[in-house]
Amino acid sequence: MALTPEEIATKEFLVGLRGYDKDEVRAYLQTVAAEFRSAPATTPEPAPAAAAAPGQTGEWANLGDEIAAVLRTAHAQAATLKTDAEAEASQLRSEAEADATRIRSEADADAARVRAEADTYAETTRAAAEQHRDDATQHLTAAQEQALSLVGDAQQRVDKMLATSRQKAEADASAAVAHLTAQVTELMTVRNAGREQLTDLRGRIDKAIATASTEPPATPADD
Repeated sequence: MALTPEEIATKEFLVGLRGYDKDEVRAYLQTVAAEFRSAPATTPEPAPAAAAAPGQTGEWANLGDEIAAVLRTAHAQAATLKTDAEAEASQLRSEAEADATRIRSEADADAARVRAEADTYAETTRAAAEQHRDDATQHLTAAQEQALSLVGDAQQRVDKMLATSRQKAEADASAAVAHLTAQVTELMTVRNAGREQLTDLRGRIDKAIATASTEPPATPADD
């Protein structure tokens, strides 16, 4: 296939991470194209494929072979770069998968740790709540017992006060009854004494009447 200077100058190559320098290859092809343009234009006679064309001797006789070698090398390098890129991509994919697996494992471990810490905190909180509830129950029981004790003491004091008041009332009542009994007894004594005096007085009156009825009447005196 015949090449023109423009095709040589504008030829594009695949560029990889470790391939030919793009600017250097392009500069070289432009130089080759310029030399190709400056070569005298001749119409070569048909000749065997292995023979050099008439008028092309020395450096120009091997120009096509050099270009073909450059192109073959570029294609081979491109294939190698492609293979390297695929291998590197595979390696990067493997590393990414390994990183993803590691991150997932770490995330699972962190989740398990957080869950365990949450369970521990919940258990601790529940234990603390139960302890507080037990303490509150104990305090309530103690308060109830203290209240019952206070009520019992108050009841005992009230009962004692009532007993004392009852005894005092009974004593006062007994004293009042005794006083009234003494007054009644005194009154009865006075009454009996009055009756005796009346009886004696009645006897005297009766005796005086009887005496008066038995004595003769007095005669009036002469003036």
